[in-house]
Amino acid sequence: MNPELQSAIGQGAALKHAETVDKSAPQIENVTVKKVDRSSFLEEVAKPHELKHAETVDKSGPAIPEDVHVKKVDRGAFLSEIEKAAKQ
Repeated sequence: MNPELQSAIGQGAALKHAETVDKSAPQIENVTVKKVDRSSFLEEVAKPHELKHAETVDKSGPAIPEDVHVKKVDRGAFLSEIEKAAKQ
């Protein structure tokens, strides 16, 4: 190995100082978190609450028009057709 290269490797690289940005603090400014009385909070949670009805639109079904019909497929004939096409 070249002695100059070996000495350059031995000296190491000159690194620049890097400033880190601390993002661990909350993003919202001027907010204080106050202590909550645990027993009163648990009592409030334990009380029955009346819930409002929520209308939902179920879009989980397939979006296939009603005039489209799927026919039964003869699996054996279908596979033989694929084999014939693959051999060509």
